[in-house]
Amino acid sequence: MISDKRVRILMAAEALINKSGLEAVSIHRVAKQAKVATGTIYLYFKDKDELMAELHERNLRLFAEAFLADVNTAQSLQECHSRLWLNALHYHQENVNVQRLWVHLETLPKNARHKALIQELFKPVKLFFSRGVEQGCFKPLPSEMLYALAFGQILEICRFSQLREANFTKQDMDAALLASWDAITIHP
Repeated sequence: MISDKRVRILMAAEALINKSGLEAVSIHRVAKQAKVATGTIYLYFKDKDELMAELHERNLRLFAEAFLADVNTAQSLQECHSRLWLNALHYHQENVNVQRLWVHLETLPKNARHKALIQELFKPVKLFFSRGVEQGCFKPLPSEMLYALAFGQILEICRFSQLREANFTKQDMDAALLASWDAITIHP
């Protein structure tokens, strides 16, 4: 059993969302799942909204850490892209429930703190895309659109692999990585 009650509560909420959806989550059910008293949750979170906001932020931080691992500006644009793509792929392959969780968490209202956190965590990605556009390598599109074109398909690849038991070969994955690169780069 996890000794840190805050983390245990967050993980219990995550498990309930994955099992029953966001609407079915209550403080009482989270307490039961975490094996703590209902009142204990209120020592850490003022209400369900705050609990859900922190769960969302925790998951954003975990993804950003994994996504940006071993990426640095000394690498070429294509090396950075490959590392980011493979990091995202491995994260989603290793965290199969995160897709379902994100579907629910993305419906939560965004506040200024949440938006600032996203800007802070993913600033290196925005700089990566800006660098590519400035160098004339990437299509002159907003960074959010370049992100969607470069990395958005990874969730679908993992979903097909997990839910439909599609078996993609290494050649398939290499081709998907190249297709992702082709989607954002300018071709003479």
